[in-house]
Amino acid sequence: MTTLGALVVLFHPTADELARVVALRERCDGLTVVDNSPQVNPAVAAQLAAHDITLLYNGNRNGIAGALNGGLASQFEQGMDAVALFDQDSVVPAGYFPAMRDTCAALGTGAFMAGPRIFDENDQRFLPELASDGLTVQRLKLHEGVAPQRCAFLISSGCLVSRKAFETLGRFDEALFIDHVDTEYCLRALARNVPLYVVPSLILSHRIGERRRHKLGPFHMTATHHPWYRRYYSARNAMQLGLQYGMRFPVAIVPNLLTLWQIVQVLLLEEDKLAKLNGILLGVSDGLFGRLGPLERTRPALAARFAHSASAHRTQYE
Repeated sequence: MTTLGALVVLFHPTADELARVVALRERCDGLTVVDNSPQVNPAVAAQLAAHDITLLYNGNRNGIAGALNGGLASQFEQGMDAVALFDQDSVVPAGYFPAMRDTCAALGTGAFMAGPRIFDENDQRFLPELASDGLTVQRLKLHEGVAPQRCAFLISSGCLVSRKAFETLGRFDEALFIDHVDTEYCLRALARNVPLYVVPSLILSHRIGERRRHKLGPFHMTATHHPWYRRYYSARNAMQLGLQYGMRFPVAIVPNLLTLWQIVQVLLLEEDKLAKLNGILLGVSDGLFGRLGPLERTRPALAARFAHSASAHRTQYE
C-alpha cells in the first residue's frame, strides 16, 4: 500500500487551524508541519509534539518555497511514497487520502502530481481546470465520478507530489519566494514530461487572498485585495516565468496577462492604489532584470514597510 504523508505550512495559525492540523495526523502515514511565523511559538511546538507531528521552524526563510522544500525533504526522508501539501486554512475533504491512495495505485510509482478541484470560498466558484500543450490552453469539463484527468496546472494546496516527481523536478524555486511558486513547478513539470492530474471526485475549499465580488454598473468584477507587496511578488515572478519558459511554452506568458488584469482591479476596485501600482511596476522591473529573492534583498528600502505591514496581515502567505 502507498504510504502517504502530508505537509502543512503555518503562519501565525489560529487555534482552530491548529486543531485541524492535529486531526489530520490520524488520516495520513506521516505529517510534517513547517512554521513560517517570524518567531517560535513554544505552545504550538508542544501541541504538535504531543501528537507525533514533526515540526520544522523555518521563520519564513526563502518564503513558501523554502517551507515546501524543507517539509517535502522531511517526509520523503521518513519513507513516504507521496506527500500532500496543504495551507493552514485548508479544509481537507474526508475522502482525500483514500482517493489519493487509489490514484497512486492507478498511476504506479512513477513521477506525477495530482490534486483536487479547488473551490474558492471567497468567490463561490471553482477555479478553472486547464489542459495545455505549452502553446494553447483548453478548459477541462469535469464531472464527479470520472477518472483523474491530465491537466496543466495545480495550486500547491491539496497537491500530491510523488517521490519520483520530487526527484525528477527537484526543489521549488526559492528565488521566487512567494507567488507563482507552484506555477513555475507546473511549467517545470511540463518541460520534464512529469504528468499532472486533477481528481474530479475531490473538492478542496480554499480562500485566495481576500477575494471579493464587486458590482460596477451593470457588470460584476472580482478583486483579490492582496496587499502591495504581494502585488510586487506576483508581477515580478510572472515576468520571470515569461522570460524563463515563454520561448518554449508560450502559455507561460499568461501570468503576465493576469498582471495587467490586476492593474485594472486595483484602479477600479481596490484601496491603496498608489502603493499597489508601485509594487506592480517595481515587480515587473525586477522580474525583467532578474532581481529575485525576498524584498530585503531586492528592494531593501521597501523592506521596512514590508516588515511593518506583515504584522498586520497574517494571511500574507496564503
